[in-house]
Amino acid sequence: MRRRHTPGAYNADMSGLALGFGLLLALQAADVPPADPRPAPTRPGLSWEDADTVARHLRRIGRRLRSGRPASKDTIVVTESELNSFVNLSLAEEIPPELSDLEFQLGWDYLGARGLVDLDRLRDKLPEGGPASFLSMLSGTVPVELGGRLVSAEGLARVELETTVIGGVSVPPSLLAQMVSFATRSEERPEGIDIAAPVALPWTAKSIRIEPGRALFDFY
Repeated sequence: MRRRHTPGAYNADMSGLALGFGLLLALQAADVPPADPRPAPTRPGLSWEDADTVARHLRRIGRRLRSGRPASKDTIVVTESELNSFVNLSLAEEIPPELSDLEFQLGWDYLGARGLVDLDRLRDKLPEGGPASFLSMLSGTVPVELGGRLVSAEGLARVELETTVIGGVSVPPSLLAQMVSFATRSEERPEGIDIAAPVALPWTAKSIRIEPGRALFDFY
């Protein structure tokens, strides 16, 4: 069973964007209670120590906001290893079952992401024809790689996808957008999630800046 979150916490609808919006996923998380016992990291490079660093940032931000103070006086820095550890360990239960082994790369204003996608599970969420026609050529669990420029200002952020590779096949970003739209449709969101649309940053964050190996969250 998934944990229940408090208002202002990570929105379950955003889980469909985990691969493309790992940075936003980190800041939108609630205070994440530690698992008991904690599972061992699933791959080298992940650590609970790094994951806990992000969780401490979030707890401090939450305390400040509840007391009526600004979220942070200073820029908060999250390293690539901290981001990957937090998403894969602390938020493991929030990641859609179709996705696994997520890994994010941070460059100059650039967000890269790779992971494994279970196409058989994903195909069940898509109507016949359209994006499902492409998936009919592939089966099982395949690697997916995304890359794009992160644009952020005035409390909003969006990823301008430049490369999308599914199972070793380069596809237009628009095809991925269709897949995400279909896979995330619900009664509350009949059109699904538009991955090209700007996303409001939580916790009163104003912008995200990305540099090689780290992300900087500004709260001015």
